[in-house]
Amino acid sequence: MSRGGHKEKNINGVNNLLIDFKPNRCDSSVYMNFKVDVTKFVKFMDDLKKKNPDLTYFHGMSFILGQVLYSRPYMNRFIQNRTMYMHDDVSISFVAKAEFKDESMEYLTVLKFDENDNLLDVSRKLKEKVNKIREKKSSHDGANDIVGKIGMLPKIFRVPIVGFFKWMDKHGILPKSVIEDNIYYSSAIVSNLGTFKVGAIYHNLTNFGTSSSLITFGEITKEGNKYYLEVGATIDERIADGFYFCKALKLMEYIYQNPELMLNKVSEKVSIKK
Repeated sequence: MSRGGHKEKNINGVNNLLIDFKPNRCDSSVYMNFKVDVTKFVKFMDDLKKKNPDLTYFHGMSFILGQVLYSRPYMNRFIQNRTMYMHDDVSISFVAKAEFKDESMEYLTVLKFDENDNLLDVSRKLKEKVNKIREKKSSHDGANDIVGKIGMLPKIFRVPIVGFFKWMDKHGILPKSVIEDNIYYSSAIVSNLGTFKVGAIYHNLTNFGTSSSLITFGEITKEGNKYYLEVGATIDERIADGFYFCKALKLMEYIYQNPELMLNKVSEKVSIKK
């Protein structure tokens, strides 16, 4: 059993053997780094922002990632206790700071994509979540509250409690209160490093939770008359094969270069037209 997912039936013997050889997510990470031409995406977003000033590039990047997860469903798989599952929903997660200060608190946030969501729906949801954090009203919500309390315990108590939580996670019996707004319980973890004017980085996955990929977006840079975005993707290689991963990342690139596809619902399947 697993929280937030159902057992995947469409797997073969090779998948099972790979899981047996590499039972831990951290031992199964592959990293892909690539640069995308986002010139058309930037123009598309800038035009939309004239009527929707709260819209940001990150909102668009998040929406595109949602489209990829819906269109390439194996990317929404995860492995727990040597068993393959499919997430019950499509979601992304991220860590946000209440203020851009070294000492500022960080908060865990999960965004679920409803099938009928469009770009503006996703923008609104993201804005509401970030505003809630900026107003510092979320420290007593879900995982944020529990993480804060356990983290302040002395090591002699904290270590066995964390160990017990990890055991419950492995067997899919963590309480919902621990999973709510827990970034490790999402389809993909996202880090928007462009906010800090840096490029995409490699970031490890974790054995805890159900997130099988971690995506980092770097700063959008201008080179001549074109704009480029650096993307880093760390993926659990056990959920699909390399060919499937490459097609998923190519689909992401295709949407950036054909941004009119962002006018569709997030769940509407996108295919690359040659």
